[in-house]
Amino acid sequence: MTAETAPLADLLAAWAAAWRARVAGRIIALWDKADAESFYLPAGSVEAYRGTAVVGLVQRRCLTAAEIGYRPHGLHLRRLAPELGLAFFQLDWAERAQDPAQGRITRVGGRVRVSMLMRPKDDAWRIFHYAEAPLAPLLELQAYYEAVAADGLDKIPARP
Repeated sequence: MTAETAPLADLLAAWAAAWRARVAGRIIALWDKADAESFYLPAGSVEAYRGTAVVGLVQRRCLTAAEIGYRPHGLHLRRLAPELGLAFFQLDWAERAQDPAQGRITRVGGRVRVSMLMRPKDDAWRIFHYAEAPLAPLLELQAYYEAVAADGLDKIPARP
């Protein structure tokens, strides 16, 4: 990390900590709420949330989740311009929520890749574009073979 990308890293660390704490106000404070075209695409959604709908999404997720795990790694931070920053990373996330229809706890999660765009606003950096996507198939295949190798070749199931 350089002095140029340190504010981006700080923003991403605050974002991750706010999600883990499930404090909607802290998450929303890091978002550019004034941008009607801001864009938030969670991995499990077909359509992106835009503008003020992002605030509602964050509030609902924080209220319904009993626990949220948010662990970014493999960070690539870059200043694209003096007023534009990019973060690209892999994210291990997990969410535990009460399912009212079933009356039980549900768990969801996995690993995704994230692109995040940020800009300075009101003397602080704010996020205005966030998109989660599945890992590239070759990365998932690599992780599978690494897990097989870690277990040892004798743990590979026999083929019929």
